[in-house]
Amino acid sequence: MKGRILLAGVGVLAACTSVTEVNSRQDGHLMVTSRARWEIVSWNHVKNAGIDEARTYCLKHKQEMHTVEVHSEGIRGVTTQSVDVVFDCF
Repeated sequence: MKGRILLAGVGVLAACTSVTEVNSRQDGHLMVTSRARWEIVSWNHVKNAGIDEARTYCLKHKQEMHTVEVHSEGIRGVTTQSVDVVFDCF
């Protein structure tokens, strides 16, 4: 029973965040943006969704991910939050 509740909670959190496709920047780095769909989603969850997407992208190319920068915008409970993850794959 506890496992089902945990899985349901994870599913709800995943539905609370959207992540863009990986884009190349002019400076040669890669970038992905994750956004909370509701104001109540934590910054940490939004950040982790972006970092997970970056890591998955690099793993698909059989490389490791290196975070260059992480930028955030928004205030929890007031505005929706977004996080830009700038990274490289080596």
